[in-house]
Amino acid sequence: MTMADYMLMVLEDETAHATQSPMEIAELIENRTQFVGRLRRTGKLRDSGRFRPSKEGKRVRRHGDQVAVEDGPFTEALGSYVCVKASSLEEATQLATEYPVLAADEVAVRRLVRCVLEADKEGKPGKIFGFVVRGAAQTEEAWVKVMDRINAESAFPSDAFLGGVRLEEPTAGRRIATRGERRATFDGPFLESKEVIGGVFFLRMASLEDAVSWAGESRFVVHGSLEIRELWRS
Repeated sequence: MTMADYMLMVLEDETAHATQSPMEIAELIENRTQFVGRLRRTGKLRDSGRFRPSKEGKRVRRHGDQVAVEDGPFTEALGSYVCVKASSLEEATQLATEYPVLAADEVAVRRLVRCVLEADKEGKPGKIFGFVVRGAAQTEEAWVKVMDRINAESAFPSDAFLGGVRLEEPTAGRRIATRGERRATFDGPFLESKEVIGGVFFLRMASLEDAVSWAGESRFVVHGSLEIRELWRS
């Protein structure tokens, strides 16, 4: 059976999360830990992680010679992710429906077309920042070209790079959301005028300020933007 890699991305409603009690949040985190544990035991887990709240993050983009830095919080925040091995989009979607989330959250399912993952990046010293690659385009073809340019022109500091992924185009993905009393599945496309996630990579940096400084000099922000969020330590 041919297996492929998929990313399950929890797009959190942070307002809804803020209304939960500490006990409810602890229970949600524990349920997610158990979910990830089951994936690990069945050999389906590639990687997983949880980001600090988007109000602590930054978005970096370039306008001509000027670098613009936007403070969080952000809408449709990527709260956590799980990279899995699955035999099909249908199997990955089924796993996404089992991911413990709040009713206000959505889970996006996207196949990985490039994948370099560190098995134990959270065990590395220092702070680890996730850089969410975002691009905007009116058509699928234009969006793919943006991501191709980013891939061709970008480089990482070898001493800080802890892996990353590029996602398949959004038309091939799915989203799982709560509608009324049931969980509903929606097929792409999800391209609109807004930016969509094209990939995620991880760098070890001394501080958020250093991460923002590096991002502003990178080619990523020439063609799109980078959302920078620190990973929680498990």
